[in-house]
Amino acid sequence: MNYSAVIPTFKRGKDLKRCVVNLLSQTLKPSEIIISGVEGDAETYEAFKNLKEMYPNENIRLVVTSVRGISAGRNNGLLNAKEDLVLMVDDDVELPPNFAERGFNKLSHYGALIVTGLEEGLKKPPKMQNFIRKLFFFDYYDKNKQIVLPSGAKVMAYCPTSDIKAEYLGSHVWLMKREIINHIKFDETMVTYSHREDQDFSYSVYKKFGPKLILSPDLKFKHLHAPGGRLGQGKMSHIIVYNLMLNFRKHFFNKKGAKIIFAWSLLGLILQSLHQAIKKGNVTIFIETFNAVVNVINNWNLIKHHKFSRLYEKLNQ
Repeated sequence: MNYSAVIPTFKRGKDLKRCVVNLLSQTLKPSEIIISGVEGDAETYEAFKNLKEMYPNENIRLVVTSVRGISAGRNNGLLNAKEDLVLMVDDDVELPPNFAERGFNKLSHYGALIVTGLEEGLKKPPKMQNFIRKLFFFDYYDKNKQIVLPSGAKVMAYCPTSDIKAEYLGSHVWLMKREIINHIKFDETMVTYSHREDQDFSYSVYKKFGPKLILSPDLKFKHLHAPGGRLGQGKMSHIIVYNLMLNFRKHFFNKKGAKIIFAWSLLGLILQSLHQAIKKGNVTIFIETFNAVVNVINNWNLIKHHKFSRLYEKLNQ
């Protein structure tokens, strides 16, 4: 079974090298490894050079795009993949040796388009916090449910007892059919360190092709949460609000009652940011979240007509 491995990356040289070594240790090795980087990222260039010296007989390629952002990186990697099957993995993820072999077997078994697993060490969420999130139609946890809410937020399965058919999948690691990119691409409106780009993409797959997304508790992986390439709290607060809005606009805007649910969810998001600001002693979380919500309200007409890029302009600076 041949497959391409795709690694979107930005300014994480050490993590990138560890990820490639991990992929080459799979019981089912990739026929090619594609590093999808950003033009001018010297750290990625240097890591690629080192990897080519370490593994001269392996098919490791670097492809770059001038557009910064995980969505652009994922698109560029998938478009350059040569095999029909793809393992797309974040550079700060570590897979057990049999992950690819077992994952692609599940992809074939279910006739699925995308399969993923669960991050190791996920804990049961606090009941009260989860209840409040559920009350405001914001991201909350359920044992066996993986669906998208009409607010644009999501329900996350934290402890499924068996493989489940999902409406969306988180994208730390995906085993997938490359053909999807011929029909649906990651939305590059979602700039820089994207948030919910995986939800938007996979939910679009679900709407177009039906229940062909599988979340399997049998496929465990480690997410090392590398700090490099991440946004500061101010910009991240805006990303969280804007990308919630973008998912809502694309998938639920015209559904009955959805606008009221979205407004209610924004109120919940503000209250949550206030709680986090107090808990962490960082008022920036609340101020920037509030400012982002105000921007969404003031630019409602832009949202209505899909002119999202203006809201994201300052985040690119």
